[in-house]
Amino acid sequence: MRCRPLAKYRYQRGAIGLVGGLLLLMALLLTALVVDSGRLWMQQKKLQSVADMAAIHAARHLGCDASQQSVAQMAQQAALNNGFDGQLSATPNQVLLGKLNTVQGIRQFTADGSRGAVYVKATKVVPSSMVAGGLFGGTVSLHAEAVSASDPSLATFGVGSFTTNLSSQQSVLLNGLLGGMLGGPLSLDALTYRGIAATTVTLQDILAVSGQSGTVEGLLNTNMQIGDLLDLVASAAARNSLADIQAISAMQNIANMTIKPATLKLGDVLAVTTPDANSAATVALNALSVITTAAMVANGVNAITLPLGINIPSITSINAQVTVTEAPKLAIGPAAEGGGICTSARTAQIRTRVAVLVNIPLLARIDLALGMEVAQGSASLSSIRHNEGDTEVEIEATPGIAALTLRNSAGTGPARISTLSGLLALADIGLNIPLQPPNAQTVAFTVAHPTKSHLPLMQSMASPLGSSLQNALGRSNALTITVLSVLNLGLINNVISSIVSPLLAEIGRVLLDPLLSLLGISLGGMDITLSDVQYRQAKPLVM
Repeated sequence: MRCRPLAKYRYQRGAIGLVGGLLLLMALLLTALVVDSGRLWMQQKKLQSVADMAAIHAARHLGCDASQQSVAQMAQQAALNNGFDGQLSATPNQVLLGKLNTVQGIRQFTADGSRGAVYVKATKVVPSSMVAGGLFGGTVSLHAEAVSASDPSLATFGVGSFTTNLSSQQSVLLNGLLGGMLGGPLSLDALTYRGIAATTVTLQDILAVSGQSGTVEGLLNTNMQIGDLLDLVASAAARNSLADIQAISAMQNIANMTIKPATLKLGDVLAVTTPDANSAATVALNALSVITTAAMVANGVNAITLPLGINIPSITSINAQVTVTEAPKLAIGPAAEGGGICTSARTAQIRTRVAVLVNIPLLARIDLALGMEVAQGSASLSSIRHNEGDTEVEIEATPGIAALTLRNSAGTGPARISTLSGLLALADIGLNIPLQPPNAQTVAFTVAHPTKSHLPLMQSMASPLGSSLQNALGRSNALTITVLSVLNLGLINNVISSIVSPLLAEIGRVLLDPLLSLLGISLGGMDITLSDVQYRQAKPLVM
């Protein structure tokens, strides 16, 4: 009877081994589950990285001439570089072009073929389990999606010498030019203008001080008075901690003295050609270029009378006028990926006229008006190349062709030398300055990394004719003489050599040369100013 408990325990012999085996099997299954879950998580994470990098790389090629095929190729190249062995252009993978909308604070992508953003979907079929998959052949399809906003390399540039080397002579002309276009008197000195030229603003800053809650594109298309626009530029400049206080105060004074009523859009001043205007929000704009360009746009084709510092006692009257027949335009945008041109700035198309009446006591009278027309020139962004330590920007520039005329002050005939009474014409004077049509030239800029404190950069291009109007007018063979009377032939030659030639050269020196330089124009050439280069956005992924 005492052996029965031993028999009972004998029947339970081996139970601990069975439990241990079951626990070991459960541990193996849990280990396999953990390994499979970790493997799938890692593969999903890697696939998401592929989609992210493909979308970011493709977005950097969403220039204004990008096509669905070229963007898909860029996405595929990035995917291959990150270990993806599929084809993003093959279903169920996708590369789509479209735009971004914000609905109730949530960003949404719409595939409409526009170039505001790129959507990438990458898929990969993997075994569902290393254990069960090997036994039963089960698979699972992983997929990853990414959306990147348009993010091409951008440059801001204009055709004009809006730099910090403005002279005192140019500041006087700029006072007359801006004052005439805006309707009020200006008396800023060269140092103040240099401070404004060294100040930068961004579209993001202008949008912030505008009180609008919209987008950069909405800001560009908003109608406003010229005074309000200049006030926004001054307020935006005040957000820049590096801006000169005196320059900001002067910009505010310019805005406050503006009394001409004129409605315009910021988009009339600045051409933003990037598919998503918001990507250009943080690119720097030269404050002086924005102010002067906006003033020319607002002025229309109204003639402006300019001060002319020529002091010749015998001059009985002198009048200098300039008319901007076509306003300039600044540009911000990408270089063309496909070789076409998509971002272009242009010069002003101007017409100047300086009418002079000179009475030579007891001898003769000179009646002349020197006129000049300069057709609109253009500059186009051809390439942006990023190197390890710098960025190279190439701009193709084509200056406008200049034409000079010499007429009488009434514009009814040629410039003339006559007797004091004006009854007897002694000689007509014409111009003989061959103006060669300029050819397009490529201007290269190098912007060092990481700092861009040396911006803006300006380069000049010119034809073999040279950039100085004074020198051209002062040449011995610049004037042609048609003698209309045999009287006073010696007098005529003396008047031409001692009065007319120096007078024309002086007009070129004190007005036309500095005015053209101020507008970035020369005979057969022009100045190109690079204000900023943006390589990439801080947060290109948006979804």
